[in-house]
Formats: sequence, C-alpha cells, structure tokens
Amino acid sequence: MQQEQSMDGVLEGKVAIVTGASRGIGVGIAKRFAAEGAKVVITARTGDAGRDAPLPGTLAEVAAAIRATGGECLPVVADLAVPEDRARIVDETLAAWGGVDILVNNAARGFYGPTMEMSRKRLLLSFEINLYAPIDLMQRVVPSMRNRGGGWILNVSSATTRMPGPAPWGRDERYERFHREKGPTIYASTKAALERMSAGAAAELSADCIAVNTLAPVEAVASEGAVDMGAIDATAGYEPLEQMAEAALLLCSEPPATCSALCVLSGPLLARHGRAVRGLDGKPMAAMAG
Repeated sequence: MQQEQSMDGVLEGKVAIVTGASRGIGVGIAKRFAAEGAKVVITARTGDAGRDAPLPGTLAEVAAAIRATGGECLPVVADLAVPEDRARIVDETLAAWGGVDILVNNAARGFYGPTMEMSRKRLLLSFEINLYAPIDLMQRVVPSMRNRGGGWILNVSSATTRMPGPAPWGRDERYERFHREKGPTIYASTKAALERMSAGAAAELSADCIAVNTLAPVEAVASEGAVDMGAIDATAGYEPLEQMAEAALLLCSEPPATCSALCVLSGPLLARHGRAVRGLDGKPMAAMAG
C-alpha cells in the first residue's frame, strides 16, 4: 500500500534546471520541485505568447504560476539546438543562484515517420536535441555539482524504446501497427541512446556523489507536444502528469549512493518505494479532490 509521506521542503535550498518547461511534463516537474522549496530555472524556446508560439504554454505563464504560490523561478528562453543557448542557460543559473544541484533534461524533439524517408535535417536535429544537448548540459553543470558535494541528473526517456517484436508479425497487432504507421523509430533510437549514456555516466560520476537516472512514463502523457506530433491522440488513455512529476522528485531527492543508474518507468518506481502521488503543489491528491 502506498503511504502518504511528508515531503515539505525536501528540495529546500536546491537549484534545479528543467528543460522543456513551457508545457507538458517539464511544467509538472518544475511546479512539483518548486513546491518542495527548489529554486527552479525553467527553459524552453517559447517565452511569451505570440505568433511564434504554435502550441499552448509559455515560460512566462509557468513562471507566474510558480511565483504565485511563493516559489522562486528564473525563466531562460533558449533553443537547445544552439550551443551558445545551452551555455547561457547554465551561465545565467550560476549568475543568479551560484550553483546547480539538479538538472532535468526533459526537452525533446520527436519527428515521427518512416525512417527511410526521414530527412538528414530531421535526423541530425533529433540527435542534437535528444542526445547531444543533454550531454552538453551535463558537462556544463557537473563542475558546480562537484563543488557543492553532489547532485542529481534526470534524463527523461520514453516507453517507445521498447522494440517491436520480431517476425512473424501479428502477435501484438495494436503495438505493431503503431510502429508501422506512427514511425517512432528515430525518436525511440535517440531515447535508447540517452538511456545507455545515462547508465554509463552514472558509473563515471558515482565517486562525485552525483546520481544519473532515466525516467519514462508508463503510458504517454497527453502533453500538447505529444498530441501535436501525432504520438497519441487527445482522447487516448494517458498517464497523469502528477505521476511523472512525483517520480522525478523521488529520483532527484534520494541519496545518489543508493539511487543511481536506474532506467525506470514512473508507476513501478513509485510503487516500489511506496510513494503516493501528490498534486503539483505538494498536497495529497485526496486533499486536492476535497
């Protein structure tokens, strides 16, 4: 049975960077961390609403929501495909708050379609955003984490890394049809590489008391981006945003010496730790419903 736990202030005094935080999973993680006392740096390409914001959600809106509940937040508009922007995210964090304790690499680009028809531009951008940008940001924050005696790095992955079964076909028609028609191959490949990199980095950074883990939702989270790219439809069954946020909090607060090099799904992770899902404001879900 899951137990309610008092989590008040578990991230008090910590500085966390969350990428892709203008909408979806990134917003949930940023709000949940802020509710536990973290100073949160949120970053994405969309700063304010306007013509250049094709999907709902902006950094300005998220920052306002966090500050309205008493949280501290620094929005940094940045394109993770641009090396100078990645450097600026970390530089502005250090200038504002003196260090980094937590990095959540959540931002991703997902181009769905047949691999044999994928353009070189989309192939390169997929790996740049989904694999190289997380590595670059990790390299930039690790010196600060070492100076502060440790830290946590969380790389958000995807359940699409599960490979389709081998021939003969027809044993799992729904899943095989998804792979044939939706074409998640390149996106899934970048996430599989992210998982392998994370496990290796966890071993390399273990002596520095820096945890590195990967987390994926059990099912798709119906974020604006996931629906827009065609990965799911808006009426499909999906995982509550709060579940991913709670799992992220767990992986970014447990001792690195005992909780690192994990490649886990949100639901099973929380069940294994007996952790109940709380609202993004840190309150028990039952209290929210009441």
